[in-house]
Amino acid sequence: MAQTQNPEFLETRSVGRLLFEFSLPAILAAFVMATYNLVARVFVGQCFGTDGVAAVTVAFPVILIFLAIAMTIGTGATIIISIKLGEKEADKAEEALGQALFLSGATSILFMFFGIAFMEPLLRLFGASETVLPLAKSYLSVLIWGVFPQHIAYGVNNFIRAEGKPKIAMVSMFIAAIVNAALDWFFLFYLKTGIWGAGLANVLACCVSAAWICWLYFSGRTTLRWRWRYCARFNWKLTKEIAILGGVPFATQICAMVLSIAQNNLLGQFGRKYGEAMGYAFDGGDVAVAVMGIAIAIANAVLMPFLGLGQGLQPIVGYNVGAKRPDRVLSALSLALKAVVIAGFAAWLVLMIWPTPVVKLFLNSNAEGYAEKLALGSSAIRSVMCGLPFVGVNILAGGYFQAHGRPILALMLTLLRQLLFLLPCLYFLPRVFERFGSVGLNGCWFSFPVSDALAFAIAAFFLALEYRAKKKEIAEYRRQKTEEAAREAESAAGV
Repeated sequence: MAQTQNPEFLETRSVGRLLFEFSLPAILAAFVMATYNLVARVFVGQCFGTDGVAAVTVAFPVILIFLAIAMTIGTGATIIISIKLGEKEADKAEEALGQALFLSGATSILFMFFGIAFMEPLLRLFGASETVLPLAKSYLSVLIWGVFPQHIAYGVNNFIRAEGKPKIAMVSMFIAAIVNAALDWFFLFYLKTGIWGAGLANVLACCVSAAWICWLYFSGRTTLRWRWRYCARFNWKLTKEIAILGGVPFATQICAMVLSIAQNNLLGQFGRKYGEAMGYAFDGGDVAVAVMGIAIAIANAVLMPFLGLGQGLQPIVGYNVGAKRPDRVLSALSLALKAVVIAGFAAWLVLMIWPTPVVKLFLNSNAEGYAEKLALGSSAIRSVMCGLPFVGVNILAGGYFQAHGRPILALMLTLLRQLLFLLPCLYFLPRVFERFGSVGLNGCWFSFPVSDALAFAIAAFFLALEYRAKKKEIAEYRRQKTEEAAREAESAAGV
């Protein structure tokens, strides 16, 4: 059996080195996953035009429902695993792993039944027009069958990272992304399938990645083990703890779903008005929804690395919270914040200067209204991404408080940004813009940077309080260490 590395190095190794070792694979994996979705939308856009991108966009909220469940299980169990390993309770960590696998299987079955039974009403609710609905159903009807392998490919992958193996976790993501991109090209361009080929590529890629992860656990290359006594039974107490700790990603995805419903319908409404005013021969509402789908894909490509940095930070924070090392917790947080601020400004600068080449990737140059769609997409990207430098701090703050075992605060930060700020902005700013003689559609675009800036102010306030509290804990920790050293010295002198 392969030798496994004890995760105690999370308490002894340099924080900077740990953050680099954990975050770089997580960032690369997150970027690969963002590219995963980006490439799919590029291929769909090239084959089916903006109608295809709009179809994927309106199907996305259905997937968000599943992701809300999957990320709740994955994140909640990961935090428990990290803390239990820090407390040297490997058996408790394996119990959390087993319960997460049980919950993944049960919720996957429920989700597939729910999604298939209510697919068309959901897609209509999420903004699908009569033109886009057939494409969205074709895509989602295949994609929905891959929910359980997606649980394994993404959720269990977090557990591998939590036990101190970020490089293995990164390889799992690379496998899924490479297989997905290759199969997307093969189905859409070589076999010339319908849009369902993009859904099938996603399902098969997740199956390959899930098979690789299962092999890792059964081959003994992981610290933790899948124990049948934990995987085959329901533990209400542990499930409740997983649900509470995983509440932040659940709330994030549910809020994202609610926002997707609102923004797709509002974009359809104001996009049609804009198209009529501009004299478009095509449906401006469907194009506006597609443009938002493009913006989401680009935003994910930029923001997922920030999420990856947060994922790399979480096991370091979780372990050292359990090990009572506030100095290492604060050091890791400080380094991560510096990284997201620098990266955020760099990405913002690129998108402000060169949005047009990025948007071109998603458009078919032979399609009707290519020039108009390109101009609208470029303008939208600049507007939506105005607040990009703030977003990394918001993401990191939520992930930090979550890993610290304070899910209520992390949940509040998430809800503030999406429900208290963004949702009202989406409803009111377009009407404010129209009232003052501008284009209502621009109000939809500018809702995002306004909410990002407001959320940043709240996150910065709580991070400042956290810095003050941690410095007090560090002073107390050092005082205790000094007293312990003095007692040991006195004992040694007495001997």
